[in-house]
Amino acid sequence: MNIPDRTVLSRVVSELATTRALLNCLIKEFALPENCLRYAWPEDMTGIAPGCYLEGLEWKGIPLSINLPNQQQFFVMVDRRDRLGSHRYLSDVYARHGQETWRCLAFAEFVEQLLGACEHMTRASNDELLDQVLQSQLLTAAIVAHNMDGQRPAPLSGYLASEQGLWFGHPNHPAPKARLWPAHLAQETYAPEFQAQTALHLFEVPQRGLRVTANGLSEEQVMAGFADQRRARPGHAMICMHPVQAELFIQDRRVRRLLEQGEIVDHGASGPLASPTASMRTWYIEDHDYFIKGSLNVRITNCVRKNAWYELESTLIIDQLFQRLQQTRPDTLGGLAAVAEPGSMSWAPPQASEADAHWFREQTGAILRENFCRRTGAERSVMAGTLFARDIHSRPLVHDFLRGCNGGELDDEQLLDWFDQYQTLLLRPVLALFFNHGVVMEPHLQNSVLIHDQGRPQQVLLRDFEGVKLTDELGMAQIDVGLHPRVRQSLLYSRAQGWSRISYCLLINNLSEAVLALSWERPHLAPAMWQRVEQQLRSIRSELVCPAPELDALIAGQPIACKTNLKVRLAAKADRQAGYVNLSSPWSEEARYG
Repeated sequence: MNIPDRTVLSRVVSELATTRALLNCLIKEFALPENCLRYAWPEDMTGIAPGCYLEGLEWKGIPLSINLPNQQQFFVMVDRRDRLGSHRYLSDVYARHGQETWRCLAFAEFVEQLLGACEHMTRASNDELLDQVLQSQLLTAAIVAHNMDGQRPAPLSGYLASEQGLWFGHPNHPAPKARLWPAHLAQETYAPEFQAQTALHLFEVPQRGLRVTANGLSEEQVMAGFADQRRARPGHAMICMHPVQAELFIQDRRVRRLLEQGEIVDHGASGPLASPTASMRTWYIEDHDYFIKGSLNVRITNCVRKNAWYELESTLIIDQLFQRLQQTRPDTLGGLAAVAEPGSMSWAPPQASEADAHWFREQTGAILRENFCRRTGAERSVMAGTLFARDIHSRPLVHDFLRGCNGGELDDEQLLDWFDQYQTLLLRPVLALFFNHGVVMEPHLQNSVLIHDQGRPQQVLLRDFEGVKLTDELGMAQIDVGLHPRVRQSLLYSRAQGWSRISYCLLINNLSEAVLALSWERPHLAPAMWQRVEQQLRSIRSELVCPAPELDALIAGQPIACKTNLKVRLAAKADRQAGYVNLSSPWSEEARYG
């Protein structure tokens, strides 16, 4: 048999991964909510190869047919009927329009037809989205080609490897690797999937105009967390930047003028040697006390990844709140383990206008995040996003991880127990924070880090205070300081907004992917896992000290909110404007007994 060369294989793998992500979006955001999906054979099978659906004399898998309002149809074999749209795809994807013959489309044509059908349903059109999907696929191919030689660390061999091993990105996003990267700056130099490591870029600025926030640290400690301040002249300070951000920063005329005047001194890539994590703009420095999370004025998936000036302030407010709750009401936090963010620093010229000052602070702003590896051990810490992700053969990484830790394959009961431990550590603190304190975390896979002991879950760390929100009637009451109106606005969520975000992140983004990965080739385990989730929710309900009507409704089988990553991209809107659709609960009466 001819083995395809690396270029061909990486293209095939990347197209399969992108196809999976697009199908996930289509099913979750359109087909299930709009009742366009059936687990049934098409009436006309003309064009569908028999090998797709026959294996000997037995059916291979379950047929899934999607019939959309513009007469676009898709057909694929899956391994389960799933009410949250989380499947393993077992066959090629077939498509047809109207009464045409079924065909396996070339990748670009498949993308065009799928996006065209979704545009028809939403009455929205984004001329850039097709290019973004194709760009994402091309970058994914380059990532696969780079990592398929077996010379790189295994993605779950340690903390940094897990941050740099998320080769396919968000599994429910149409363009998970889309990046508006400056063309002349190589991804291989700065992107985590290429195991990049580079020195941070340093600038020397006057201390006048420097804003340092600290919680439990001195200003000097915060400044030292970003750069060696001994290199600065008297009355000046060193600030650090993502190298790509520095390149963009220097191009601005206001910055060029300050460089020409000598008010800013460019020290180039002379900062600490750092490795980018999955977020692209958060840097890991071995044996340093902190991660450094800087701005990056590059759109990655949905968002331009900059530290907004008001988020630099709100991050410290949240850090103070969490520290206070841990000290005064630890029994109401569900065993919370959060990653502290005790300091930030930004700079703007003292003479700048308010608008210019905000711009400078957003370009230069950076946050210190506790390097938890110093206490948990890098070898015992893995990012959940990679833990439940796929390898280049489309298999979940978690099984090799568990097999290696346990010296063999886990049986059904052991997998159920492992899942039970993981989901308990994830659910309890997030729900306790929301219902007891009005704090809205964003516990998606990339914000969750599993601390394990030879594979067994010990702790789930929650991170990213920049994304934490507070509900209007309970959470904001926890803040006893006067807030700038824009800072308050950035923190504020209605209770309904908070519950939609939490239920999506916990159940669809996080646990649904965990269930799919762990029940790979054992789909009969999925219902049992969701029953364990229902049981855990009931247990958590009994621990809460405040009313929890939303949790009562969830336990009773009410629908679950699912974020619309594809719809928001079709509408060319910012991620914060994404809406939600409702998906049926996996433990509702209909699901359990239907």
